[in-house]
Amino acid sequence: MKHAWGLAAILALAACQGSPPPEKDPKARPPMGGDDVKDHVMPLNAAEPPWRDLILHTTLPQPGKAMHPAPSSDGAFFAYATTEFGPRLQIAMRETFDASPVQITANSGDNLFPHVSPDHKHIAYASNRDGNWDIYVARIDAPGSITQVTFEAGDDIAPSWSPDGKKLVYSSRNSEGVWQIVIVDVATRIKTFLGAGIYPDWSPDAKSPLIAFQSLPRSAGGRSGVWSVRPDGTGLREVVGDKAQAWSAINPHFSPDGRWIAYATVNKSVESRNFGVPFEADDIWIVRADGTYPMRLTDELSAEWWPGWGGDRVFFVSNRGGMQNICSVRVKPLEDPK
Repeated sequence: MKHAWGLAAILALAACQGSPPPEKDPKARPPMGGDDVKDHVMPLNAAEPPWRDLILHTTLPQPGKAMHPAPSSDGAFFAYATTEFGPRLQIAMRETFDASPVQITANSGDNLFPHVSPDHKHIAYASNRDGNWDIYVARIDAPGSITQVTFEAGDDIAPSWSPDGKKLVYSSRNSEGVWQIVIVDVATRIKTFLGAGIYPDWSPDAKSPLIAFQSLPRSAGGRSGVWSVRPDGTGLREVVGDKAQAWSAINPHFSPDGRWIAYATVNKSVESRNFGVPFEADDIWIVRADGTYPMRLTDELSAEWWPGWGGDRVFFVSNRGGMQNICSVRVKPLEDPK
């Protein structure tokens, strides 16, 4: 097997300054070391913030990392990658309102990009346990029962389940070094190649399925956007992007009903450009799946990225306080604007 192509490149979003303010929602369940978001933050195209009740789920000190939160569709629990159990990144699971982690993987490699199956019985993830990155599936009730899904010499990362739980879409790095979006049938291993892109997420809406993904920069130093495509390769369209190429939209993730997409931005917020670290992720946003009505969820100076949406909560990675941990906010009920 070839050597892993560079874990540092996957993890490359450094720390910013920032700390959360005090808890304000008396009805919220006690957060695990976390606090509530600021009431004065105003998203675009909304009269008031569409969220409340920020919880800090992990409290790993530097140089520890907690990343890639992947909540169940109902938001009752989430999987994530963490160094809580040792120097290598392992997949763990936590109940949303419980501070006790359950270790899912225990191998000598790094394990990233978990994704919980629609029936909440399996977790797909990427691991370099054998040298290069491949896709694996573990049973939640029996973590030692592992199925390897991809076997190529190239790197395969960031799996996401189809609504029926029979297929996975993921990112595969070809021999030219270009990331592609690939669908694989877990049982038959038959693959469908959809084109260039990275970090795909499959909509849970089986009637009108879409796959959202992050586009690749067109040139060195270029910007990425959020695009969507149907699983059969038709209907390619840009959902979020900056025509001036001044900022990027990254890491898309569908809401449980498939009507909205959460994503992160890079170099978009005035706060980040003026006071943050250049070219870091800055804020978490949500937008309708058709690209209308973008709304900002966070405005911290710290880097915040990799959102995952489960139930009424959006989970994300944050460098608040200079440490890389996982937070979540409760999203108010969203109605399609008239």
